[in-house]
Amino acid sequence: MHRTNEISIGEKWQKIADETRDKARAMPPCEQRDDLLKKARQLDVAVNLNNWLSAETKIPK
Repeated sequence: MHRTNEISIGEKWQKIADETRDKARAMPPCEQRDDLLKKARQLDVAVNLNNWLSAETKIPK
């Protein structure tokens, strides 16, 4: 199975987080807006964890 697009999962999650945050900011304060902002924060955490786990670390000798 080959990859059909060149965007990484982290980039995809970041794009979704940004779009979700923009959508929430356009809304008046309400529960749905809070839920969208929460989803964006969760995606930000997922992106950070993915970056951390994917990072090449130097193993001390």
